[in-house]
Amino acid sequence: MFKIQNIIYVITIILLIIIAYIDFKKHIISDKFNIAIGVLGIINVIYDIENLKIYLISTCLVFIFFLILAITTKGGIGGGDIKLFTALSLIFGTNILTVITITFTVATIFSMLKLFLKQMSVKENVPLAPFVCLSVIMVVIIKL
Repeated sequence: MFKIQNIIYVITIILLIIIAYIDFKKHIISDKFNIAIGVLGIINVIYDIENLKIYLISTCLVFIFFLILAITTKGGIGGGDIKLFTALSLIFGTNILTVITITFTVATIFSMLKLFLKQMSVKENVPLAPFVCLSVIMVVIIKL
């Protein structure tokens, strides 16, 4: 059966693949992609208006969490990451917690392996968007 949320998921994943590639190469997440995901999130909220409170609370909590994380890590989390997770919370609501958990778990394992193999230093930043992309794909597959 046709569901607008499935179309939103597919478009979001396509955008995340582009974002992941750019973040991997240039360590930057463009505002235009975050805005596009935010617009998809707004469409999702309008479509699922009965859960408006859940989306708004999730979005506010995610924004505050990542802002505090960015401040305490002194740039370990960038502004693009904050905007990306905030926009995604409009699409995933409480499932954003699963996206965040998978993202940081996989990113940590990846970073530890690279450190162990001496392919990166402790001070190196790891682009987060590729792990966000992978996490969103996994959550969408689980949801479908």
